[in-house]
Amino acid sequence: QWICRRLADLGWPCGRQVAIPDTGADIRDATLEALQRADWVITTGGLGPTSDDITRDYIAQLLGRKLVVDVPALENIRGFFAARKRPMPASVEVQALVPEGAIVIPNQHGTAPGLALRVEPGRYRPEGSWLVMLPGPPRELRPMFDHHVVPLLHQWAPRSGHTGQHIRAD
Repeated sequence: QWICRRLADLGWPCGRQVAIPDTGADIRDATLEALQRADWVITTGGLGPTSDDITRDYIAQLLGRKLVVDVPALENIRGFFAARKRPMPASVEVQALVPEGAIVIPNQHGTAPGLALRVEPGRYRPEGSWLVMLPGPPRELRPMFDHHVVPLLHQWAPRSGHTGQHIRAD
């Protein structure tokens, strides 16, 4: 809801908001439907290190992209634990895996980076689309949205007066 309100305040009304369970089929189906309907799709959650954090994996599979280690993201994760003088569980390194070609959005308040992907024209929509994935915790996603996603929107999405422009937050 926060993202939809924020988008509307900035001049990009949100066309649809959907909540889905953390299952592979639901993530795949909802993302596929959203990519077929909207110019911009924003997801939250499912990027962490736990067994139910599968959004990154299913979206990479849906887009036919390999997951690759993003070294700066891995260094950020290591730095997060080092700054707190805590041992880093090996399981958190999975958060540094990103779909090939993704723009990695740094997380200053946690370990899971956000991701932005340009989905090529013709794959799901003739004009293509953008898919943005943000971590779920509000203290992480809100600054990432304001500092990184909003500039992308300004660069790549016309304001609400443009017909056919839809933004969907899942």
